[in-house]
Amino acid sequence: MKSNLILYPLIAMAAFTFLVTAHLYFVQRKAIKKWDVKYGFFKTYEGDRPEYLQAARDHYKNIFQLPILFYVWTGILFMMGNVDTLDLSLAWLFVASRYLHSGIRIIDHTKLLHRSSVFIAGWFVLLFAWGKLLFDLLFSYS
Repeated sequence: MKSNLILYPLIAMAAFTFLVTAHLYFVQRKAIKKWDVKYGFFKTYEGDRPEYLQAARDHYKNIFQLPILFYVWTGILFMMGNVDTLDLSLAWLFVASRYLHSGIRIIDHTKLLHRSSVFIAGWFVLLFAWGKLLFDLLFSYS
């Protein structure tokens, strides 16, 4: 399998990061226009703020936590040039889990059980992916 196929889920995740960033921008504008938050709030992000703004900010922060491990993993796979069908499937599964997690968060951020279940599933996919990488390094290239 061509190793450059791993770039497609990587690009999908990067595109999603840009979408979440845009979402935060529009939520912040909404909060300012509705006078739900004072403009000075954005200097230190401290003080009173509506729940919907806090949820959007938390969502934005989440997009830079677990996915970092995904970016590093896909980068290593690409550089090694040894991507197999399982690697590609794991990459797309992780991306799907992040899209679904974010969808739940945006639609109704109070659905903690659903959101956390999807998050944990994505976490296990990524854990398995890193475990497979370690296995491949230890046993496939000896």
